[in-house]
Amino acid sequence: MEYSAPDMSSSSGRSPLRAPGGRVVVFLCAALLVSVTIGHSAVRDVERVRVLVPQTTAALPFLRIAGEHPLAGADIEVRMFANHAQALALLLRGDADLLLSGTSQGWENRLDGSPIVMIDTGVWALASLVGRDPAIRTFADLRGKRLALPFPGSPLDFQTRALLARAGVDLENDVSISYGPFAQSVSRLLAGQIDAAPLPEPVASEVVRKNGLLRLAEYSRAWAAVNGGDGRSPQVSLFATERFASAHRPLLVTLVEAWRESSREISRDPEEAARKYSPSLGLEPDILAEATRRTYLEVPDLGENQSRVLEYYRQVAPYLPGQERSLDAQFFLVP
Repeated sequence: MEYSAPDMSSSSGRSPLRAPGGRVVVFLCAALLVSVTIGHSAVRDVERVRVLVPQTTAALPFLRIAGEHPLAGADIEVRMFANHAQALALLLRGDADLLLSGTSQGWENRLDGSPIVMIDTGVWALASLVGRDPAIRTFADLRGKRLALPFPGSPLDFQTRALLARAGVDLENDVSISYGPFAQSVSRLLAGQIDAAPLPEPVASEVVRKNGLLRLAEYSRAWAAVNGGDGRSPQVSLFATERFASAHRPLLVTLVEAWRESSREISRDPEEAARKYSPSLGLEPDILAEATRRTYLEVPDLGENQSRVLEYYRQVAPYLPGQERSLDAQFFLVP
């Protein structure tokens, strides 16, 4: 099975998970959440847990939990969001309990002083390099090419820069890098204005199928080539506030176990998952099935998650904007 690695941002400007002002959040709340909400009916003495998820393949395990496999003592309510910064604002305001979002966007906000805690990571590959030139097969082949990235400091920005550097590509002189949102990158690819762009799932599978673009390289394979054969890199993680995590640790441990099993079931039968959840994600079932096959869903033990995330952070830190900073141990929910 082939996997890839993602950027979960949804804007073109450098807009990591920052909480806008309270009035803006209240005003945008209705527009922020996609209309799909899945959960069980409220039951007395059962705690409602509100989970915000992106409208991507990363959401599938939570849709399965909420719709088919309720947790004892908890009513899991899943809502999809369209903007990560605004979703974080809802989390910090207490208008949501858990947030599934980009791993690096979570650590960036922790480093900036946000009381955010990582529960675990569920996606370890989600993106492909897409273009029209079949001669581009590796990141080394991007010498002399025009490459579009989402925004400076985004997950696909620093991981791409790390891969280019390890392929011997001079970031300043050998490749032309520009920035823009995914939709703009697709338009520019089709117009011949750029040669390649990294796209996450399900966007990558959709444009390859519908727009005739080529999947030139998968980030998981490229990362494996520079990471001792291991193509996994933490891409999408589950976050809570320190207050919620400390008050609900047993519930979160139970949820992680359910998330792990649900991820395994989704990976075992992507076609069945696509048939069930394609309406929720607004995708054709065959495209969602392909996107799911190329998404590495895995929920490790809490201790293993911490060690993996810290190692990845160490590897990509030289390519992050600003001065290098250290993640504190309190950022992670530990065993």
